[in-house]
Amino acid sequence: MHNGNQGFGGTRWRSLLVAAVATVGTLWASAAMATITQGDFSVFGFFETRESGQWGEGSSSKDPSPATFYSPTVTSKFVYPGQSYGMTGGSFDFNHWDLAEARQLADVRPDYHMVKNYKFLGRFDTLLIKDADFFAYYRPWYDAYGSIKSDGRQEPNTDVVPYTSRTLQAQYFKNDLREWYAQLNFTDNLSARIGKQQVIWTEADALSGTEVTNPVNATWHGVSSAESPEDTRTNVRMIKLNYILPDFYKTANNELEAFIIPGDFEGAAIDVQEDPRNPWVAASSLGGGCPITTCGFGGLDTPFPVNINQNGQSLNVSELPNGGGYHFLQSMVWVPIGPTVYPPGKTKGRTYGQFYDFIAQSIGRTPSNSLENSEFGVRYSTLLPIGNGLQASFIYLYEFRDARGSACTNCGLGITGIPGTVKVGPGEFIAPTLVRTPRPGVAVAGTLFDVSETDYRRNNFFGATGTYYDKDLTDIVYRYDVLYQPDHAVGVPSFVSPTGSAWTQFTRWIIAGDRPTYIPWLSKQHTFLTAQYTLTWQPDRPTDAMFASPQGGKNREIQNVAFLAATNWLMNGQLTALNTVVWDIDDNVGYLSTTNVYRYSRNVLFGLNSYWFLGRSGRFTDPDLFSRSQRFNELEFTFTYEI
Repeated sequence: MHNGNQGFGGTRWRSLLVAAVATVGTLWASAAMATITQGDFSVFGFFETRESGQWGEGSSSKDPSPATFYSPTVTSKFVYPGQSYGMTGGSFDFNHWDLAEARQLADVRPDYHMVKNYKFLGRFDTLLIKDADFFAYYRPWYDAYGSIKSDGRQEPNTDVVPYTSRTLQAQYFKNDLREWYAQLNFTDNLSARIGKQQVIWTEADALSGTEVTNPVNATWHGVSSAESPEDTRTNVRMIKLNYILPDFYKTANNELEAFIIPGDFEGAAIDVQEDPRNPWVAASSLGGGCPITTCGFGGLDTPFPVNINQNGQSLNVSELPNGGGYHFLQSMVWVPIGPTVYPPGKTKGRTYGQFYDFIAQSIGRTPSNSLENSEFGVRYSTLLPIGNGLQASFIYLYEFRDARGSACTNCGLGITGIPGTVKVGPGEFIAPTLVRTPRPGVAVAGTLFDVSETDYRRNNFFGATGTYYDKDLTDIVYRYDVLYQPDHAVGVPSFVSPTGSAWTQFTRWIIAGDRPTYIPWLSKQHTFLTAQYTLTWQPDRPTDAMFASPQGGKNREIQNVAFLAATNWLMNGQLTALNTVVWDIDDNVGYLSTTNVYRYSRNVLFGLNSYWFLGRSGRFTDPDLFSRSQRFNELEFTFTYEI
């Protein structure tokens, strides 16, 4: 643990003290609040503190090697990178724990009934609006992790840069008005919802295909953590209309829903944490685990390894969590542009090169907030006369999702703004001048720019989802979810496309089942069982396709994931326990999780949650990063006070 200023006069300790006093004061005052209901206005929510640690992170491995230098002439000097300390550990390394979370949060949800019987505030006739509510969801939080650990989870050999006030504010302070919308009911059949909101049309529990509209934000807590999906989705400003249709042709429960997002771009995919200092950094592989002479930031065949520390050592890792300056911190790259030296009597030599400062530069621009960049979606739902009744929903979306990033093949030498720049590959430029002030260490010859661009465009999504209750044979509620996407972005080697990316077709097929089952020796109440199988099929993916995310590993044509969950209500219903096993069938990896909430009193709840990743480690074909999360096993404690 790398502590910050430990003097009680320091700004970090002042921040902690203020947060502690505010938390205690809030909990004390809330005892007199209870649930506030005043006429048409009500407020409900809770205050919570969370503390969690991660095990399996391991210690620094041994056997580092220094950088070696070669000077064929007095004025020339070439270098070959050494190896720095790496990281050990894994699922069963219980000897090494690290703080991951010290979060204080609030959940406040006011609701105001504005219109009743066409009367606004009980006085003014609205003529068209029969009934209306205004709802908001405010969720501020502060995590003391960054204040306690000024270097985050990083080790010294990665040239870690301590947090600044700006990065602390960005990553560990949130003043988040997550939702606000007006629910307007014009008739019993026609209604509208206007404001910042979520649209969840899927019937699947996890890895849903049709849950596209609200991008997932996993930068402040991992996706596989005990976090509600409601709180990881990014809310979007939109206008949504609902119209209930009459029964016809033996169908029932017919409903038509449609929405428009009038130019509110909030992201094109899952937003993952990329700062290696953060405890929720994505466990993404870099370059697919290839060796130093053939591995790099651009894919499997880019001969420029990044993550060189200031001592000239290649970080002994192949994944983002142990990276140095890959995104937020200063990083270097080694370029093999020197002579090859052969030991006496050997035919295999060592190619020397030079170190360059590495800067990843993106020239892509996100869509502007204008009506021309509006997004659309429509869903038609019905109950079909099949068996006991097949509920079906048909979905079409036209949205800025699944953007395609690629190397800037059309960029000229002027993109760097430095005279003497040389192009060494698609989107890769070497400049003879340092852009940033070098830190103490080995000599750096210049700057290497990795210039990329992003194709933000509205893609088409076609989906179907629904449920079927088989009450005659199995007493199971079956759920299904299907997605077809004509254009899905994948990464490819340069011999397939010099841009490093391509479009391909994407499909996802989900079947799930729910059933309450009485297990006498376990509980006096029913155990609710849920099972789900997810198949992802990319029928025409290019040769040697890779993930378009920072993961950079092999992309399978067919991927299979399944999970089984059991919910139990124990101790007369005071204790709710959800136990889940998730497994990637192709990669033979997965995790076990348990989420437990005990209601101590009417307002006080205690929680204990755990996530344990198991199976094969270090896989590069694992789309869900289970195999690389085995040093991020988590144990979390929560204390909640409901208002």
